[in-house]
Amino acid sequence: MLDNININYRRIGLQAAFWLVMSLLLMSILINFVNLSNTNQLSAYDDDWNDMSAFRQDIKDMGIQTNSLVSSPLLLADIEDPRNTTYILAGVERDTLSLPQFDSDGFITIASEDGYSPSEIDAIVEFVDAGGTALILDDYGFAGSIAQAYGVRYTGYQLYDTTYVQELDYNYIWMCIQATPCGMNGTSVDPETISVHERWSGSNGEGAHPCSLLNGESMPLEDAGLCAQHWANGEIQYNATYQMLLNNITALELIPGVNGALSEVSIRAVTSNEATVDVNGDGEIWVGNEVTKETPDLWGQFNLSIEACARKSCDPNDGGRIVFMSDGSALINAIYDYEGFNDPNNPLYGSNDCVTSNEKCIPKNDNKKWAMDFIAEALMSTNLGEEGQPAENAMVIFDESRHPQNALFADSYNTVYFLLVYFTGEGLAMLLLFLVLFITFEAVLIKKRDPEPWRHVFSIIYYGFGDANRYTYYAKTDKIRQVFLSKVRNQNGLSREEFHAMPARELVSLINDPVLAKFAIEPTKYSLEQTVAVVKRIKAWGRT
Repeated sequence: MLDNININYRRIGLQAAFWLVMSLLLMSILINFVNLSNTNQLSAYDDDWNDMSAFRQDIKDMGIQTNSLVSSPLLLADIEDPRNTTYILAGVERDTLSLPQFDSDGFITIASEDGYSPSEIDAIVEFVDAGGTALILDDYGFAGSIAQAYGVRYTGYQLYDTTYVQELDYNYIWMCIQATPCGMNGTSVDPETISVHERWSGSNGEGAHPCSLLNGESMPLEDAGLCAQHWANGEIQYNATYQMLLNNITALELIPGVNGALSEVSIRAVTSNEATVDVNGDGEIWVGNEVTKETPDLWGQFNLSIEACARKSCDPNDGGRIVFMSDGSALINAIYDYEGFNDPNNPLYGSNDCVTSNEKCIPKNDNKKWAMDFIAEALMSTNLGEEGQPAENAMVIFDESRHPQNALFADSYNTVYFLLVYFTGEGLAMLLLFLVLFITFEAVLIKKRDPEPWRHVFSIIYYGFGDANRYTYYAKTDKIRQVFLSKVRNQNGLSREEFHAMPARELVSLINDPVLAKFAIEPTKYSLEQTVAVVKRIKAWGRT
């Protein structure tokens, strides 16, 4: 009895130690990856001034399904209709977990600190190759590894330009989506320098925006669908000019000698020729004819938006496309919905300087028009009679997996979900999981005690071969005694409870053999000759 209690305590102790180790491992992962933040920004599912809820709501109002991706872009491989799906990533604020995985050459590697692992980047590339559309909005975050897959690089240095909003500060830069930069006329953008979107306008002969095909058609606003941003005075008035407002931006550059995942790469927006880049990050600009220790910064013209497509036309029916922009906050509520942000009577995003003192108001911009046109081109139906309406399976996915949460449970949930997707979607992870489970099960089988050999109640006499085994068999008097008592119980038709409750005197009378009764009741040591004699008496017992 004492041995059984010790075994139970030992088993409980081993289980407690196992779960303790598992908890410590999980906590070590969470501590290194969970990044609680007091400000939850750039989320399409929060409604603060620096979130993107207005953009998501406009998409939903157009009848397009919106979903969030909280674990990993590996799930993009499960999209059934990539052609009618748009993937949006805004501001990659934290790195990925550094876990082992297979690289493109089949070798094991550890994810570097670039926000997304090689497998996740491959999932995004394959999604675009399958006809999907992607929008990457970032500046100083961790989206660089995605851009490099397409031959593009985020410089990571803050950019300043003469086309800044003077009523705000030098961090707010005007960007015109056109082949040539726009310029300033005093404190505002010079209208003479504003041109049209090189592709959407159809000026290069192909790639015209689908809303341009509806230009001039009369219809009520509710029938304008994905072209509602161009509706005015009862008709569609398409305009391909886009004067966008950016904040605290960096620059984009094409990586020399690198062929990206898509063959057609085009620059969609650039700075003025007088833009500067603060390379050393000291907040001061020192430029010269050469980059030296005294003049470490850069000046000139830099790229602000780059588009990569499968075909020159960038038609979604001809393949996927991806757009990179050098500002992660281009679609935040304060800029995207500037009217709701500035409204003193009903400020939608809390109090600010514009509401309280009519200062620092966000100027009118085309960020919303550009974003809606981007969605319209990607997700407009191509069926006859459905012009301007979203496709049947139209869906927009917002990547929330790299945004820190302000609640421990929410961030922990995202991390655990990420690990689940990792171990079910990454080839090396699945292999490691299989090996761990296999080794664990083998260890359990090795440590498990073999069950005692089955014995029949009448199988007492040894029928084996060799005297050595015979001696070993007859030395197990306890087992012989158990078999004999079972025989007595069965032959008298007693249950186990009745037999165990029976007094010794009654048991002696049932046996009715003084030698066997003594053998059954008194655990005395027996010699080999005595055991053989007892076994013979047991064999003969009950026959008469």
